[in-house]
Amino acid sequence: MESWWRIDWIATVLQAAPRIAALRRHMRPTIRLNGIDTLDAAVMKAFGVRGVMWDVDGTLMRRHGTAVAPHLAQAFARLAGDPALCHVILSNCDERRFVQLASIFPTIPIIRAYATDRGLIVRRRIGDDDTWSDVRPMHHQRPTGALRKPSLAIFRVALEALEGVSPAHALMVGDQYLTDIAPANMLGVITVKVNTVEPRSFPVAVRALQMAERVLFSLSPSRH
Repeated sequence: MESWWRIDWIATVLQAAPRIAALRRHMRPTIRLNGIDTLDAAVMKAFGVRGVMWDVDGTLMRRHGTAVAPHLAQAFARLAGDPALCHVILSNCDERRFVQLASIFPTIPIIRAYATDRGLIVRRRIGDDDTWSDVRPMHHQRPTGALRKPSLAIFRVALEALEGVSPAHALMVGDQYLTDIAPANMLGVITVKVNTVEPRSFPVAVRALQMAERVLFSLSPSRH
């Protein structure tokens, strides 16, 4: 049985909690949409978007789904097939889900990063091609293990995967204020907050945390 502190959402809470004060000041998204089906070419052109970072569970599909939600599939295919855009997937998933996402999205890089005693190691998977980087320095000492959003380090790694797209021309699409929107805002990335797909597919504890996040957002300063 998996240790409780390694369960994906618990690991996320443990990493996010020390950063709440900073994150809550950057929770306001650039754009608020019901879903990606209204994220059209006009919006992308208006903001000069050249690269997209995607959250998956709750943004594109139900938790641990195996395909993009039917009502979003056409819009996602349109965006993913746009030759003017590059894409990367940044999900707070465990190792098994990481491999599964690579099979669901075989042409899009899936990014994962690990803090070690020697530094940061980046894992990039496209389909069956699974590559690991050399160890790179970390600016701040962190507990060892897989990094999770809202880690700014993993967002920087995702930006690198967008083939040189600057933060001002990158878009983060996610359904959570604290793990998707706030850290991207802190790096100057354009942000799109969408409604969670099939909220009841998430554990009760996660839904309670999502409700608490919405309350925190309502009380947060409108800095961004």
